[in-house]
Amino acid sequence: MLRTVPLTFPSHLAPVLALKWWRPRWFDGVTLSFGAMAPDVAYLATGPTGRSFADTHSWPALFWWCLPMALAYAAVFRSCADAILAHLPGERWFGWSGHGSLARWPHRWWITISSALLGAASHLGWDWLTHTDGWLRVVFGLRWSSVTDVAWWTVSDLTSTLVGALLVVVLTARLGRRAAAAAGARRLAPPRRLPVLFWSVAALVSVAGLALVPLLPGATILAATIVRSLHVAGLALLAAAIAVRIRSQRSGAGYPGASGDSGGTSTSRPAAVSGPARSGSVRGAIASGGRPSGGR
Repeated sequence: MLRTVPLTFPSHLAPVLALKWWRPRWFDGVTLSFGAMAPDVAYLATGPTGRSFADTHSWPALFWWCLPMALAYAAVFRSCADAILAHLPGERWFGWSGHGSLARWPHRWWITISSALLGAASHLGWDWLTHTDGWLRVVFGLRWSSVTDVAWWTVSDLTSTLVGALLVVVLTARLGRRAAAAAGARRLAPPRRLPVLFWSVAALVSVAGLALVPLLPGATILAATIVRSLHVAGLALLAAAIAVRIRSQRSGAGYPGASGDSGGTSTSRPAAVSGPARSGSVRGAIASGGRPSGGR
């Protein structure tokens, strides 16, 4: 049976993003992140009684559920990452354009797989700390029930959700700006931007999806509704990215970096500024075969 209050679902990214910030070359940030989300994906299949097909919040589930889910989600995301990031707001703060490697698999396979497993394990560890109070007695000698009648998870879940969400925003911004600075002259021209088309498709899919969520089994269970709504948002961005790619290909303008279209604007720019000094540095960067520190 699934737990009833996993309100920390988005905030589960906080500890894994901290790991990526600490040692960028050690981890695949994409599978690390999707691994941290994987245990809660099963809430999509929540039934009317709150039960699902299996307990995905268990250590064996790291291998038969979380690992394949993280790899599948990562593959789908990487296929459209460039188009999605090109249309997200907040470039100044989050440096989305610096995440060029999100559309590739820049790490060795064992780093990708171990990152997915570590991300999922961090989810289980987070849940153990926030949903159980036995460790308080072991570590601090404190029996929570003797202090207050308020359930431990009521306090810890809300606190960890808020703190975790704040850390996710801060770490995402720091990682993006660091990636943008590391890319420098090697940064490729971004994909074509068609904001009107992108956000129109995203809005249409969001409205249709959110209208469907209350009609699904287990809609009265908050956990299921939260996870399903987040998936609707993800599907909306994915559909919008696909629409932009199809429009770009049909226009014959090329993808990425095409220019001119009534449906949007182009933000393509050269990979390097012309000039002897600048071109020399670019040739050196290309010759070195380097890439932004740590990949994503």
